[in-house]
Amino acid sequence: MEKIMNSSIMGSFKYDERFNTYEHTEGKVYYSLRIEQNYTKVHELMRRAEKIFCEFAEFENKAKTQVAHHLIDYKNDFWPEYDEDDETLNWDDVEAGKYDVSIEDFVKAITLLDIEIRENQIYCEFSDGDLFGGHRIHADLDDEYGLIQADV
Repeated sequence: MEKIMNSSIMGSFKYDERFNTYEHTEGKVYYSLRIEQNYTKVHELMRRAEKIFCEFAEFENKAKTQVAHHLIDYKNDFWPEYDEDDETLNWDDVEAGKYDVSIEDFVKAITLLDIEIRENQIYCEFSDGDLFGGHRIHADLDDEYGLIQADV
């Protein structure tokens, strides 16, 4: 028998026993509620998902901005927007930061794809907008949407 939880705000979440999650796949962002232990309060996870859903623009902007601030130096130092083997490359321009991606451009480039509500944090996965060669960006946030960590 299929397990389903309903939200009056978001719609249906279907249980996936492979991942021990309730999943909501309608819309542009995939939401899931991670059941980490037998005593996880699923209704509390749902309440938190609904809050994010209702505050989505604020949540998305805050998450993307924090990820950008956290990863911008890594992007500009190790994933340059120029070809290091180009014999005509002006290294003075490189040193001056002419090819660096700005925080604003970083935020515009990435797209929030997945939100997983966990007992003690919120996991987000972003498309990198080709900033890191098509790799995904992974971030953990606390309940106040503060960044815990982010990586590629």
